[in-house]
Amino acid sequence: MQVAPQDRGKTLADSIHRWWRDAGVDYLCEETTTNWLDEPAPPPSKAEQPVRQAAPAPSPKAAQPVRTDWPADFEALQSAIASDARLPGNGFGPARAAPHAVHAPELMVLIDFPEEEDLRLGNLGNGPVGALLRAMLKACGYAPEKIYLGALAHSRPASGALSPADLPLLADFARHQIKIAQPEKLLFLGSAVSETLLGQELMQARTNLPDFNQDGGILTAVATFHPRTLLARPVLKAQAWKDLQRIVRKDQA
Repeated sequence: MQVAPQDRGKTLADSIHRWWRDAGVDYLCEETTTNWLDEPAPPPSKAEQPVRQAAPAPSPKAAQPVRTDWPADFEALQSAIASDARLPGNGFGPARAAPHAVHAPELMVLIDFPEEEDLRLGNLGNGPVGALLRAMLKACGYAPEKIYLGALAHSRPASGALSPADLPLLADFARHQIKIAQPEKLLFLGSAVSETLLGQELMQARTNLPDFNQDGGILTAVATFHPRTLLARPVLKAQAWKDLQRIVRKDQA
């Protein structure tokens, strides 16, 4: 049926009204009238403006002081690493993974930070990463009781990476660990450890084969890929094995 011309306006108005009603509009005008031809009122002068009280600044959270009186005794140092949140690298989270601590080891291995499995068990060297590391070291002739396994940080950053701002203090504490442990040789795993302790990107350190100066003494220091990287990219295992030739025990068959 054709709509009469006089009804078309009403039909359109009803349609618009239903659309706004379905959209949730309850009324079509304000309760008070507005004269749209009035000039806008001038803004209030500064004297008339209400004085707003500035919101009090939130009090900064007190930062936990970093411990600097690091134990010089081997056993005391290991106990502190396992329990003291003030030590460098211990405050990234509530869980920590203690080193596999051996005094005067034939080889000291340093990684960047623990894996999730390490944190769950409370010590370094667990899970697939730990299993691959043990296999690598066994192939080089090193028994577990002859190896110290430590880290730049014994807690794990939430970001999965160490902040550049933290590296200088972590480097100092790592050197302290090396001094107290008194290893014969050093193995640095991953770019973070290489850059922090050798001042060189990993690929450069692998080529230059730098030595490590510890209180005037020179230690053989080998840098290679982290087992975490080797698990993700097995093609690099052959290159890692070439790096590890520098720490293979002389009596290894």
